[in-house]
Amino acid sequence: MSGSALVVGLGLNGLGVVRSLAQAGIRTHALDDAMGAYTATRCCSVSKAAVSGEGLLEALAAYRARLDHDPVLFLTREDGVATVAAYRDAISGYRIAMPGRAVVEAMVNKDRFMPIAERAGLAVPKTVTLRAAEDVALLGRLTPPLIVKPSEHVAAYQARFRKAYVFESADEAAPTIPDMLAAAGELVAQEYVPGDDGSVFFCLAYFSAESDMLAAYTGYKTASWPPRVGGTAGCAPAPEAHARLAADTQAFFAAAHFQGMGSLEFKRHARTGEFYMIEPTACRTDYQSELATLNGVNLPAVQFADQMRLPLPTAAPTHRYGWRDPGAVASGAKVPKAGKGWQAIDAVWRRGDPGPWLAQGRSRITRKLSRLTGRR
Repeated sequence: MSGSALVVGLGLNGLGVVRSLAQAGIRTHALDDAMGAYTATRCCSVSKAAVSGEGLLEALAAYRARLDHDPVLFLTREDGVATVAAYRDAISGYRIAMPGRAVVEAMVNKDRFMPIAERAGLAVPKTVTLRAAEDVALLGRLTPPLIVKPSEHVAAYQARFRKAYVFESADEAAPTIPDMLAAAGELVAQEYVPGDDGSVFFCLAYFSAESDMLAAYTGYKTASWPPRVGGTAGCAPAPEAHARLAADTQAFFAAAHFQGMGSLEFKRHARTGEFYMIEPTACRTDYQSELATLNGVNLPAVQFADQMRLPLPTAAPTHRYGWRDPGAVASGAKVPKAGKGWQAIDAVWRRGDPGPWLAQGRSRITRKLSRLTGRR
């Protein structure tokens, strides 16, 4: 296939992207700042570089100077999305699927995307925004339990706190709010939708410049880590929910006049069965996006074809495979290996691409030997 792709960020998310692109026969290079075990993949070449900020801008310019064509750009982290959105006019020589900066910033702010969801007719949990310590009084407008989290991803917050916290009452939340605000700058508090981790669904999709959904796949979480409030530890197909959630996802991103890779997370109310929209992921692949590729819907290949003005790859959706993060399992997550009609695939181990798994194993052995040697 003509052309090439550049993937920014080679964590577990990026590993899924380069494997998806390799499956479609697309030449791929990746930039990564950590240069950890995932760079041992045989699915792309890799260079060490910053993945956000001015360092990323410099790396993009330097890499493009080596090429005689414009590569398709894939982003895997929010800080990379923020950089490209802010400096889009200064980045030349790349094919970038992204709306204007105002739309991107609305997508990543939990306070600002709620009006878009309401315009699209989606049900959303009742929410208040906290910007100062005295805003704790606003929690009285909500029916507990409550979930509290930062409006945006902030490094200072992530260094000290979990992704989100569930409180049984406003009084329980009040002592923690000031410290969370000091780190995050802005918080959102929502009424917690009843249901366990298996009640969390998502629709992964790619949208054209006209906001048309060109491909989509729907799944649900089989486990989160930490439980109730963490990221995806495991997921599986949810074909029974696809028609409903794909329609809601199309409506939301069309209302935002969105272009590029996007997904929506939903939670199904344990008692009523109603789906509530929780949050979007915009202009980058989601952590568990490889679930779609494993089941016949290669979203990175769709983005590549759309940006290169090539015929879109034929999607042949199946529902045979789940996805399981071995790092979360090692941390204590209870992630099922199989379910009704599906079997989980390890997110790192692949017979045709064993390098990342082997590199992780070597790293674990080295750390253990180091600890043993240090005790002597």
